[in-house]
Amino acid sequence: MSDNSFARFLRRLADDGRLWWLLLILPVALFLPALPIDETRYLAVAWEMRRHLDFLVPHLNGAPYSDKPPLLFWLINIGWLFAGMHVWAVRLGVLAASFASLVLFRRLVLRLEPDAALARRAVTILFGIVFFAIFSSAIMFDVLLATFVLLALHGALDWDAGRWRRGLLLLALGFGLGILTKGPVVLLDAGFALLLGPWWSETARANKRRWYAMTGLAVLGGAIIALAWAIPAAIMGGENYANAIFLRQTVDRMANSFAHRRPLWWYFMVLPAMVLPWTLAVRAPWRAWRESFRISKSVRFAVAWAVPAFAAFCMVSGKQPHYLLPLLPALALYLAKVLGADGANVRGRLFGVLLLIAGVAFAALPYVAVHPQDFAFVANMLAAGKLTPQFLHVISGIWPLWGALAVFVGLIVLFARGAHTSLRALALSSAATAAIGMLALAQGVGPYVDVSVAAARIQQDQDAGRPIAHLAWHHGLFEFAGKLTRPLAKVDFGELRAWCVDHPDGEIVTFYTKFPITAKPEIELPYRFGFIRFWRASDLLAMQWPTQAPAPDADATSED
Repeated sequence: MSDNSFARFLRRLADDGRLWWLLLILPVALFLPALPIDETRYLAVAWEMRRHLDFLVPHLNGAPYSDKPPLLFWLINIGWLFAGMHVWAVRLGVLAASFASLVLFRRLVLRLEPDAALARRAVTILFGIVFFAIFSSAIMFDVLLATFVLLALHGALDWDAGRWRRGLLLLALGFGLGILTKGPVVLLDAGFALLLGPWWSETARANKRRWYAMTGLAVLGGAIIALAWAIPAAIMGGENYANAIFLRQTVDRMANSFAHRRPLWWYFMVLPAMVLPWTLAVRAPWRAWRESFRISKSVRFAVAWAVPAFAAFCMVSGKQPHYLLPLLPALALYLAKVLGADGANVRGRLFGVLLLIAGVAFAALPYVAVHPQDFAFVANMLAAGKLTPQFLHVISGIWPLWGALAVFVGLIVLFARGAHTSLRALALSSAATAAIGMLALAQGVGPYVDVSVAAARIQQDQDAGRPIAHLAWHHGLFEFAGKLTRPLAKVDFGELRAWCVDHPDGEIVTFYTKFPITAKPEIELPYRFGFIRFWRASDLLAMQWPTQAPAPDADATSED
């Protein structure tokens, strides 16, 4: 790219707000620590890949890890190769994928309709979605998946333009990389746009047989890309691993989720909050919503892309908000088209008021946490066990400055000239609010999710040959932080006494809080809203043992 071309590219980024959005989110990527349980687990899997130089079968705590395919872990290791083994290096890579999604999305809109204003609105709406901003640097699979969904959909538009060979290549590549990222769910995220091709594409209507034959070839091509990893991985990983990656993480997970089981209507409840500020700010006459379906190819494409997929996700038993990330561009495209109609506009005053209320409440949280007796509802929740002193202690450390910054953003939306009617101003305000919230999390909660001291103690025990085990499953929480070179053994509560008898010189560690252990811990470290505790096995043997073990904490079954 020549200097002039690069300058034009930067001007275009600044013009539609993507450059300012990137600068707002960048501090989050640089300073937010890895968040348990999911992010720390994925870093642990990537660390084991690097340590064993086994890039075929992912491992967690020494055992094959079949819950996710390996592409994210491969990319993490590539990032570490160039930038060192830092959390910020991984987050910058994820942020680059989010930015690539914005670039791909803008080009997608322009290919659907050569309308620069529509493309600018659509991109601005997408990066203004508060949930997109929050997850833009999250070490999660759905961010990368959204990029590959957009890549695949460019292949569909190639077919619409009669470019069959390139379209097949892009679709196969998008499907294959999507499967290697999060499995066959990519076919839900992008496949319906192909199945409903005759509804939005004249080429598909005129060439139905070819269109669907090529769709089958694209799916086959994506499967071949994925199988190039899956078949040798299944051979190396063994029968159980093969069954897990071919069956458990596809058919079984769709029909009977292992975690996050929620009712059919759950996404309808959370989606309005996810797409703030637009749920409060978009104003358009009914005809604008209705007629967009009839006259707009881009809206038909967006509906074919997202609505059937959304319905399918509602049917799946396991639900998480970030599962919808690859569908948010379709919603942004639809809203952008509606806002182009006569009489449509944005009104951000309600969002500004929401920011004021939330900012004031957030700024007051530390005072409330330090003086719970002054607030009856907080005191009652403490007495009922719905709040813990540890939770209030963590909250008390958050700077009120973050709430004040949110109030400041709200005041800008409400009183800066034209801010509440400016699409870009609202979008950047939303992104700024997301950045403020995540930086507050880094400052206030970050020290309580840092397990480096506990991990160093575990590594010290392992290096000294002292037996150490974790009470209940630990999700690889300590592996990346401590750069552990050996698996951390896991023992259930029912086996704990026998383990202590067999290892009287050993230690037990756990971050769970519900086990009825009365012995005084040797070490107690703050962690989230509880503690990480270390006990000597000899001290545990000396205590009085309960007759029945409690259920483990909810974290024991957490899996993205």
